[in-house]
Amino acid sequence: MTQSESARRIRMSSGDRREQILLVAQQLFAARAYEEVSTSEIAEAACTTRTNLHHHFGTKRALYLEVVRRFARLPTPPTLESPAEDVPGKVAQTFDRWLDVVERNRETYLSMIGATSIRRDPEVEAVLQTGMRIWEERLLSVLGAPRTEVNRAQVRAFQAMLSTATDEWLRLGALSRTDVHRLLTRSLLALPTSADEFLTGCQ
Repeated sequence: MTQSESARRIRMSSGDRREQILLVAQQLFAARAYEEVSTSEIAEAACTTRTNLHHHFGTKRALYLEVVRRFARLPTPPTLESPAEDVPGKVAQTFDRWLDVVERNRETYLSMIGATSIRRDPEVEAVLQTGMRIWEERLLSVLGAPRTEVNRAQVRAFQAMLSTATDEWLRLGALSRTDVHRLLTRSLLALPTSADEFLTGCQ
């Protein structure tokens, strides 16, 4: 190791070093395909060694899994300012927070939904599915909807539309953020979330 390389490697606590590696890995995995990013490159960009990287995460796959897990936990449930009975206001605020997170993490989001090879990994897919189930519960809570199988299925179908709409905004540019927010808010509020509403809609 040269003196300049040594100088770049700032002493950090174990927790801070782990966080630094995660942030760098997120940036690199967002910029290029999973297969194109090496642990050596991640370690160098994080100003550490491969040995230290493997100490914290074991393998590149485990590191990627942690990046996905962290992003899948976002966004945290918003602290809603609307009154409890103001369902449209709560829905609008929920999607404001969601779009804020996606916009700040644009490249990471696009790489996650586009990484077909790594998504075949059952552990990665399990992390993403867990995130979807959390959002399923959150959206049902915002709507104040009962946890019926019909309601859950409708929210899952809505989530598929959410992913497509977000891609149309971030990657294709066919929709603006305002367009996506309006589409998501109106579509979720239009779901028939009670048995009576569902039967009425089928008549």
